[in-house]
Amino acid sequence: MEPSSKQLSDSIISKLSNLRPLSSHCCIYRVPEDLCSINREAYRPVVVSIGPFHYKDERLCAMEEYKLTYLKSFLTRAKSHNLEDYVSVVKGREKLVRECYVEEFTLSSGGFVEMVLVDAAFIIEVFLRCWDPGLREENDRIFARPWMITRVGCDIRLEENQLPFFIIQELYDFAFEPYGLNYPYFLDITGKFFRVAPRELRSEPKHFVDFLHACYLPSSPPPEPVIPSKPPFCFSVSYLHKAGVKIVPAKESSLLDITFHEGVLRIPKIDLQDSTESLWRNLVVFEQCHYIENSYITNYLVLLDCLIDDPKDVQILIENGILTNRLGNNENASNLFTNLVKQINIFEPNFYYRDVCQQLNDYCSSTWHKNKAMLRQKYFNHPWAVLSVISTIVLLLLTVIQAITGVISIIHM
Repeated sequence: MEPSSKQLSDSIISKLSNLRPLSSHCCIYRVPEDLCSINREAYRPVVVSIGPFHYKDERLCAMEEYKLTYLKSFLTRAKSHNLEDYVSVVKGREKLVRECYVEEFTLSSGGFVEMVLVDAAFIIEVFLRCWDPGLREENDRIFARPWMITRVGCDIRLEENQLPFFIIQELYDFAFEPYGLNYPYFLDITGKFFRVAPRELRSEPKHFVDFLHACYLPSSPPPEPVIPSKPPFCFSVSYLHKAGVKIVPAKESSLLDITFHEGVLRIPKIDLQDSTESLWRNLVVFEQCHYIENSYITNYLVLLDCLIDDPKDVQILIENGILTNRLGNNENASNLFTNLVKQINIFEPNFYYRDVCQQLNDYCSSTWHKNKAMLRQKYFNHPWAVLSVISTIVLLLLTVIQAITGVISIIHM
């Protein structure tokens, strides 16, 4: 028997009343399927789960015992308070912590609080032991294995593997304030662990992906939005090189500070490693979900995809001291930049490198610059070629002088 209109209406009303209200605190997201399908492994933790998304994942169960031993060490180290005090801190913030996730979890209050406390204490202990090797225990199973701590570091910077920054910060402050000689500020040990220099942050990071995002922000403010705007486009490194653009390493501190001035394109040095793809992909995911109008990392990768069109472009960047490629060969590096920008959206009016692209395109459209570059690359690209050109010019001058001298002699006769 089909339900009546009244029954259907009541069913829909019930579903609407049970909807979780949208929270302004939401900042930890599931990776969208279209991005995840390109390289699913770039977003999945390998050794440790942090937070609820991968909680109880069978692949990661081996680390749960390690996390409990780190919690025990944390309680011994932070003995100004007892376990019940730390549980109370997390329990008092449970609602806000839950609101930071895009999904609602059926995990009980007790289970959720325990998970957050164990994971937060684990992270604090890892950071402290990285800051001061003297704090490591004799049989530390993580730091005694270089591959393990490297993998833990990669897992902690995945978008789906996050705790809100504020809850870890509050537990750390509660345990160790006032700061003295023994324990530094939490931001300092965070920067030490991720090997970045924390810049003057505009606000408290939402989590570690947001922390890294803030560390990579460019030095200059974004240009004014342009509406309507054209899709970003720039010639490849090979084309720019032939058009006379000089490409050199930049001295700026930020990875994103790419500039073009008076025929010189300056690009900060890039170190491509096996973990680079996962780092960039998770930063892009966070931007796509949270910072779409200010997607600096996404804009950076879109520009690099334009500049690096094939392995020849990679080779030019290597020869110019800009790129270090640890991915096996230049084709792997070229494919990486191609794949990184698949299925991503950019907010074209706010494209950060719009002026750089326009300046490069204007420079390359100049016939004078093209001809000058062609002469330099064809006739002055090697010392022997330079000597040959000089010899030819000298010979031509001598011939002209000889001819003029002959004409003068005839006139005098």
